[in-house]
Amino acid sequence: MATAPGITEKYIEETLAHEQTSLWGDAWRRLRRNRLALVSTVFLTLLTLVAIIAQFWTPYSYFTQGLGPIYQGPTAQHWLGLDQSGRDILSRLMLGAQVSLKVGIGTQLVVIVVGVIIGLVAGFYRGFLDTIISTVINIFYGIPDLLVALTLVLLLGRSLAIIIFAIAFTQWMNMARLVRGQTLALREREFVEAARSGGAKASKIIFRHILPNALGPLIVQATIGIPMAILFEAFLSFLGLGVPPPTPSWGAMAADGFHAIRISPHIVLAPAIALSLTLMAFNFLGDGLRDALDPRQKR
Repeated sequence: MATAPGITEKYIEETLAHEQTSLWGDAWRRLRRNRLALVSTVFLTLLTLVAIIAQFWTPYSYFTQGLGPIYQGPTAQHWLGLDQSGRDILSRLMLGAQVSLKVGIGTQLVVIVVGVIIGLVAGFYRGFLDTIISTVINIFYGIPDLLVALTLVLLLGRSLAIIIFAIAFTQWMNMARLVRGQTLALREREFVEAARSGGAKASKIIFRHILPNALGPLIVQATIGIPMAILFEAFLSFLGLGVPPPTPSWGAMAADGFHAIRISPHIVLAPAIALSLTLMAFNFLGDGLRDALDPRQKR
């Protein structure tokens, strides 16, 4: 006796929901065993709290100059010392954390929206459309990222939004290629074929069956992409093409103190250490998520 399409689709959705629950439950258990990933999560949580607090309070105004002798080292009043203009480094470091997180997370949000849509369309519909999209991706891979970002910043300006857009413009291809590959594999799975035979529309198959099953690699890619964006912004700021002053950026802070590194190394060390720890934390968390969300790692 033939099964009604509605019953078949309901059974598929219930089975898919159970499999997804088991996947995320197993992933959480594996992630908790990764100490580096857990420590990184704690560090990034604290960094986020510092960035939020900096929106409302810092020990001193981040742009006020002449708080004391220039190049002054750490003291009881200024824990990380003063920079070449007599500004409090700790206050500027807190605001710099805000800039870095905005750039990293904002860039990945843009990358996810653009890359996921393009990857889903290319992988699901294939054919001529997939050929065109793949060709465009390969062309973008052949253009140096730094050249593209510098050109966009010079043409459009140095605002935070423009910097996020410029960096995302150089990173969306990785997400699109990943999602395309996941879609090509998932569209041939049994539950997708069953949904298609049950009369489900293409949009429903894409967003209710394929995309949820591709979330694991997508999250890992986004987590790994955040430190890449932060480092890119720091490099642009080091070159003098980051967020305009007086807004502090870790890259700009390091560049400001680089010429006086021999007499006042604390000006460079503070932002450099903060940047290094943040990059390592995101990378360790990304590695932990990759291992946790890999079904072959079940144990």
